[in-house]
Amino acid sequence: MRGHPRVSGPVPLVERVTVRVSPDIAYAAVADVTRMGQWSPEVRRARVLGARGPVRVGTRFVGLNRAAWLPWATLCTVVSARPGSCFSFKVSFLGVALSQWTYRFREVPGGCEVTEEWLDLRSAVAGRLLTAVSPAVTGVVRRRERNRATMRATLAALRTALEDG
Repeated sequence: MRGHPRVSGPVPLVERVTVRVSPDIAYAAVADVTRMGQWSPEVRRARVLGARGPVRVGTRFVGLNRAAWLPWATLCTVVSARPGSCFSFKVSFLGVALSQWTYRFREVPGGCEVTEEWLDLRSAVAGRLLTAVSPAVTGVVRRRERNRATMRATLAALRTALEDG
């Protein structure tokens, strides 16, 4: 086979939106994790643990979420914090790695493109177990489909907030 070897593993979900602000402004809004509840239909709020000030690699925060009728909390750890470029964090629940969320910011004519990515990090065994119990814990049966819908809603709300704010 010619070319690059095929890499196996989870395929991220990716959604994009163009916003009429600079990448630095969009990054600052997203990296202030306490504001995520303003845009996301699933996140109610987030609370940074420990140090105050701008988030950086290693910053941890608790995400308080709700889908359908049930609330749950996740522990998140920032893994990339490059102002105006990339903000990313990993999510775990009860010590089990769940996912990684990444936001990329790229200057385009008239503003910036914001890309949101969700990568499923659950291992095969943990994934089967979490898929079985997730509907009871979160009220979400099809996580991948739900995330695509919430990503689109989040980016639309972010664009509105940044352009109207």
